[in-house]
Amino acid sequence: MAKAVSDGDAILWRLRGHSCPSCEDGTLVLKPYKGNRAVVCDGCETPRAQVWDQV
Repeated sequence: MAKAVSDGDAILWRLRGHSCPSCEDGTLVLKPYKGNRAVVCDGCETPRAQVWDQV
């Protein structure tokens, strides 16, 4: 279970800092999205990836 969480976090960290494919000016940043850990564009607020916690 812990490995899945760390794998998801690794994906988020790898996407962080990339240009947003949905807008011209945005950069992907680590930011919660609907209560999940996510990478979200700081320009258009579009989520690009999110990780759900196992319940």
